[in-house]
Amino acid sequence: MSQMFALQDLQETDEMQVGTQLLNGQYLIESQLQRGGFGITYIAQDSLERQVVIKECFPAEICTRYGGDVYAAESDLDVQFSAIKRQFVREARRLAKLKHPHIVAVHQVFEENNTAYMALDQVIGEDLLTVQQDQPERLTNDFLAAALNQSLEAIRYTHEHGVLHRDISPDNILVDDNGHLTLIDFGAAREHSVHANRALSALIAVKDGYSPHEFYLPDVMHDFSSDLYSLGATFYHLVTGTPPPNSQLRLSAISAKAADPYVPLASGEWNIDYNILVTIDRALEILQENRFQCAGNWIADLESTPKTRPVQPKAPVFDENFETQIAQIVRATNIQTVPGKPKQDRASTEPEPAPKSEDQRVVDIFGNPVDDVAAWLKEQESEIRARQAKAGSREMTRYLHRDMPDFLKQSVIANLVLRCLPGSKVSLLP
Repeated sequence: MSQMFALQDLQETDEMQVGTQLLNGQYLIESQLQRGGFGITYIAQDSLERQVVIKECFPAEICTRYGGDVYAAESDLDVQFSAIKRQFVREARRLAKLKHPHIVAVHQVFEENNTAYMALDQVIGEDLLTVQQDQPERLTNDFLAAALNQSLEAIRYTHEHGVLHRDISPDNILVDDNGHLTLIDFGAAREHSVHANRALSALIAVKDGYSPHEFYLPDVMHDFSSDLYSLGATFYHLVTGTPPPNSQLRLSAISAKAADPYVPLASGEWNIDYNILVTIDRALEILQENRFQCAGNWIADLESTPKTRPVQPKAPVFDENFETQIAQIVRATNIQTVPGKPKQDRASTEPEPAPKSEDQRVVDIFGNPVDDVAAWLKEQESEIRARQAKAGSREMTRYLHRDMPDFLKQSVIANLVLRCLPGSKVSLLP
């Protein structure tokens, strides 16, 4: 405790002073750029008089500065501070191997002043948070589509090299006047597929709205989907003007079987391509297994999802008068219908048909009334058959007279056949 009080009594400002030299004068501090959970960023000039960015490992929650050097604020935090410095140097060296047009380049990693530093390219441009606040007219559909593709390519590259960024937000993506994006501030980056160390987890730059729920808890696995959640939150902010609901609140609501406070972008009327809205929604799924598992999946979905919202079939319009109209039809039908009995009862109860009137009775061709219609029809049928038989015999006679050979005409058999025909009295013999 005496060390803590002594450091506090003699504490200087947390930031390095302008004019401070590092690495034997190779870098000269010109101004402070920004502060984060893991450190402080400065603008510096190198020995070739080029401006660079210096990232200092300075976890403000546990550190203080005295005499230019950085110390743990309390003696029992020394082990934690040493672990953070080792992690900072290890990941800085990993980042120095990354060479990508949309990732800030790391030139050098070194230790000094009882802490660690990395020297990076100075990227000219505005961060996306500033663009959204000061130049919202730049955030057109084409701009967002290009920015999302560039960001995904950068993240895919870092993930392929086993690095998680863990601090993606609009203020950590820079864009120049030509629309070229650069992902910066890898101070919270670490190797993929390891559980977060408690010392590091306590200092992750958790940002409400941008950080997935797993960033809020120690000893929870972080994976590629964690970075993609933060990227989805970044572009949600660019589309809507505000970050999405806090992931902790969303998780609590879902656990309580309540509605997720997140409203999907795809359900709104935004002047943005449908595939962008749909894929942002998926990246922001609260459960890790429901999100994109890698940047390549997101890129593939952007290509396969239509840019235009699919036309939804119109819901049928309910006619409030429909039921009334049906009731009126049924009522009118019932008025004209005589209630009957079951089919098996009708045969025994139905009365005999009434006799036909004079003008409804059947008559023959001479106008004579026909009392027994069935007998009359049978008689007519017999006469028709007799006429047909007689007509057949005449045809046979004509054949015998006209077409039969002379020697057959003299045949006794032919004459017998001819005489057997109904109504025939013809003979071929002389």
